[in-house]
Amino acid sequence: MKKVLALLVAVAVSLVAGCGPLDPQSQVNAGAEALARGGTTNLVRAVYLLEQAARDLPGDARCQNLYGMALYDFGKPKEAAEAFQKAVACDRNNPAFRYNLGLAAYAQRDLATALEQFQSCTALDPRNVPAWLFLGATYLNLNKLDEAFRATRNAYDMDKNSAEALSNLAVISCRRGRPRDAETWLNEALRVAPNNPQVALNMARLYELELKDKRRALEFYRRYSALAPDSQLRFTVLRSTRQLELDLNLPPSPLPAATNAQPVVAAAPIIVNTSTPTPTVTMTSELQPAALDALIAQLKAAGRNRDAAEVSLSLADHYQQQHDTHSASAAYAQAVELDPLNSLTHFRLGELFLQQGQKAPALQSFQEAVRLKPDFVAALRRAAPLAAEIGLPAVAVAAYKRIVELDPNDARALFHLGDLQDRYLKNRTVADQTYQTFLKRFPTAPDAATVRSRLSRSSAASREIAKPVVKPSPKLITRTEEPAPMKLPLPTAHPAPPPAPPPDRRTPQERYQDAFLLLQRGAYAEAGPQFEALLRVDPNFAKAHLALGQIYSQRAETKTKARQHYIQFLQLRPDDPKAPEVRRWLNETRWMP
Repeated sequence: MKKVLALLVAVAVSLVAGCGPLDPQSQVNAGAEALARGGTTNLVRAVYLLEQAARDLPGDARCQNLYGMALYDFGKPKEAAEAFQKAVACDRNNPAFRYNLGLAAYAQRDLATALEQFQSCTALDPRNVPAWLFLGATYLNLNKLDEAFRATRNAYDMDKNSAEALSNLAVISCRRGRPRDAETWLNEALRVAPNNPQVALNMARLYELELKDKRRALEFYRRYSALAPDSQLRFTVLRSTRQLELDLNLPPSPLPAATNAQPVVAAAPIIVNTSTPTPTVTMTSELQPAALDALIAQLKAAGRNRDAAEVSLSLADHYQQQHDTHSASAAYAQAVELDPLNSLTHFRLGELFLQQGQKAPALQSFQEAVRLKPDFVAALRRAAPLAAEIGLPAVAVAAYKRIVELDPNDARALFHLGDLQDRYLKNRTVADQTYQTFLKRFPTAPDAATVRSRLSRSSAASREIAKPVVKPSPKLITRTEEPAPMKLPLPTAHPAPPPAPPPDRRTPQERYQDAFLLLQRGAYAEAGPQFEALLRVDPNFAKAHLALGQIYSQRAETKTKARQHYIQFLQLRPDDPKAPEVRRWLNETRWMP
């Protein structure tokens, strides 16, 4: 901001020191020339000149449009919209002015104004492909999917080589519940523009979120990182890439190197009778662009910066590979402080604790990673044997059950699940059922002989214990015998009711802490009713809603309940530190443009 003010002062001084003040029309022409040249200095000069001209020429449509363009490029879409509105008022039949006003409104999420202006623009100029694209994007944001598809299809019909139109059609198809159609559109976009980063990113998100093909998703995330190393989304993509690599048991990708190139910016307003850049509809949330050196400089800054946390995590991974555990510990701690909701950071920290022989802290870190990401299979596979080793069989059983749910082909997890129930929990019936399931799925697995041996011993023991039951033969009744009369029991006093349980004198916070401990141990069946009881007393207990969301998100059939509790939590605590992770879960469980 100080640089901009200094430039404004410099421009003003240079104008004063010139040959004298310019007339309004000369100022308009000079401002248009500075705007065309580009660059920060020329942009500041254009804003200064066109602001004065716009005051002197309120009815000049060209002047107001140019002033709006300068303000839009200067990062002030609200003020730009006001200038474009004046240009439209002066010339209502100019499609470029309406397009620019729609673009400024779209940037402010004023979808009603954007829709009106893009509709007017396409009516005045039916061959305007960017206007049709933005009209489709506006409909998409309004969740009018049929209208969005028709508008975007119009853009594609006019330009069959428009990768942006094909990519947007894929987004709309996914929102309509047709992921295979989306795959077809994106494959065509790849044919038209194989080096388009947005197409690669959309394809990665499609395979990760909809088609559940982790290898293909990883392939396209890596392609996107190679095509757009300076993208403002590079660290978001790196997080997804690392998670997929971990799930697929592949080595981690290196930190993306910034090349100090200019970041890609949004579509710019247009001058009358000039062509326009084409917009895109992205399928991921936006982050502010930042260079790698700037992020490293922010590592010790206060607050939670997710990009800085990613740099800390990468540095910690590097230190751990170099066996510098002291530096790795410090970097992991810093990453946790900057972004405490990153499950991958907690997982890496758990691995470091495990490497140092600190089993209890390692288990806590793995459990935290699973709490933040319930389908984190790699963290579950670390936590399950560790919990069994330190004497927490119930926690280990819960972890192995979750592994088997997520990966039914994991023979070792199923075997250990039966082993824990057999040898530690002494639940022979459940253990035998688990063993039988194991033999049905994996009859030739290395542990199959052990399972058969245990089942045979269990059968032999049950035969020894069981005694033959001899049924007494009923006494025959002859024609001369009468059956003995049935003897009714004498009436007795009504038994006294059981004593009432003592009143629960715990405070709501104490009850919450007890339920939260059960949640941490993986005892969801016991923790859930306790959190529900808390909500019956206080429906606005935000932490209870959060905990129930975590519990219900474990199973597919209860995810609707999880969503309801998560939404209630966000309504009660929109600024809670865990709110971003909750919003991310809500976004990832449905297709978000």
